[in-house]
Amino acid sequence: MQLRLKIRREQDGRVWYQSFEVPYEEGMTFLSALQKIKEEQDETLSFRHFCRAGICGTCAIYINHFPKLACKEQVLPYVLSGQEVLIEPLKNFKVIRDLVVDHEVIPQKIKEFSLWVKGSQKEVRIDPQLSKSIENSADCILCLACQSYCPQILESAYAGPLFFAKFYRFLLDPRDSENKKRLHQALEGRLYHCLSCNKCNNVCPKEVEPATLIRRLMLVDVEAT
Repeated sequence: MQLRLKIRREQDGRVWYQSFEVPYEEGMTFLSALQKIKEEQDETLSFRHFCRAGICGTCAIYINHFPKLACKEQVLPYVLSGQEVLIEPLKNFKVIRDLVVDHEVIPQKIKEFSLWVKGSQKEVRIDPQLSKSIENSADCILCLACQSYCPQILESAYAGPLFFAKFYRFLLDPRDSENKKRLHQALEGRLYHCLSCNKCNNVCPKEVEPATLIRRLMLVDVEAT
């Protein structure tokens, strides 16, 4: 059996699509297929990967117009379909080369919003129920799938589902000495411009459910006014 791929290539300002065929091996993922292409067919093919375990999020790509983690997505269903599979880089980000996009805007915004726990001087204990309520938002691996798939992200002032999930997480975390400003940050990030399309929920590989957390942020804002 053969895996048939049509990969979007971009190098030195030139864009084209190139087809490859990879012999299927048991347990093959899209990441291992891309690695075989690079090792055996075209060493110039560029893509990101690191942990190979669905933890780091760096290998996210579009597979048939849908963002997936290449290291977790099995190729067998696609092989059995017999159809050519379209592989593209994440959308809404500048392409550096082939499937590699520029991630730098994300750490820049994390620094801008100070999205880390700024601890207080006193000991803080978290209630188990509260810990459970922020567990989902803390599971984000920064794969950027939600940011890439969000139709509203084209609005430059819109923070995006990734950051709203982070705002929610730190708003509720009692260890964060600046948690009271998180709702204000969300409002400045155009919280109410969310289209409520749930697309970010559908693509998150860690089931963070950003759209759900956005609605909870809105509810907190309503209760605060």
